[in-house]
Amino acid sequence: MTRRASIVCGALLAFLASLFLNAQQNPSADLEATAFVCPMHPDYTLDIAGTCPRCGMALVRATPFDVRDYGFEFTTSPAPVRAGEKAQWRFKVFHPGTGLQVAKFEPVHERQYHLFVISQDMEHFQHIHPEEQPDGTWTIDVTLPKAGYYKVLSDFLPSGGATQLIARPIVTAGYTGDLAKDSAVLVPDVSSKKVVDDITATVSYDPPTFVAGLYGHLIFNLTDTATGRPITDLQTYLGAFGHTLIMSEDMLDYVHTHPLDILASGDDDSMPQFVIPPGADLEKIRGGPTVTFDGLMPKPGRYRAWTQFRRNNTLHTFATTFEVRP
Repeated sequence: MTRRASIVCGALLAFLASLFLNAQQNPSADLEATAFVCPMHPDYTLDIAGTCPRCGMALVRATPFDVRDYGFEFTTSPAPVRAGEKAQWRFKVFHPGTGLQVAKFEPVHERQYHLFVISQDMEHFQHIHPEEQPDGTWTIDVTLPKAGYYKVLSDFLPSGGATQLIARPIVTAGYTGDLAKDSAVLVPDVSSKKVVDDITATVSYDPPTFVAGLYGHLIFNLTDTATGRPITDLQTYLGAFGHTLIMSEDMLDYVHTHPLDILASGDDDSMPQFVIPPGADLEKIRGGPTVTFDGLMPKPGRYRAWTQFRRNNTLHTFATTFEVRP
């Protein structure tokens, strides 16, 4: 590293440290937006307006370095929730500085609020989207399939704020099990082939075994189940050709990721070529047969990924389980 680069890195670290210290010492402070960030790739930031080089999406003014957690209220009606019975779930979000309820959210992959519901044994998975109400709360009706413990993940980007992925537990009425004994025990997949209705997926990894703390790729090669031919009529789902949520076996760490949208190029100076060109009609464009996701697993262990594709106006969900080494 050059001396100038060292100085720049040192200045950036000092800046981030000052933001963190200010947030800790002044939790009521209302930090001003400090950068432009991609709603789909919150790790990409600029100090000026522009577009994301990975997906072509316009950057939004935000506070991506604000480490404070937003206030969050999660209630159900009825309470407690009973398995097999519909309940209304209600969510409220509050600014960490002002304490005021957040009234505006940025669309991320065509939705302002993404909600994931996962059972403790990691056999049940839902990806759903609450609807905003006139009073600024978000509600959705949910029916849980069986008694037990569930993890509820809320993913959203408050306008002018930082991307949030907030987890809350919920335990149904009538659950008499043991939380420790009922925890998931994942077994890595033996076969690379998965079949869900008319889509057959052959799953591979790059590197072949993921390493904690390093980015890896989860690759799906899709063929038609009946004919074996490569699928080229994949429809977009939430603005992309797929969607993945990855969770660790202990349900403490999770990764929300989308397909790589930029085509490989041997020329670093050439203009990026996108899988989905900016401004494309998402209902007319088609994709496949290969869809690649990237992710960084924070620690070694076993993980389960739920990957979703849309074809023939039907949503298909594939569950894959893999190991991450130290």
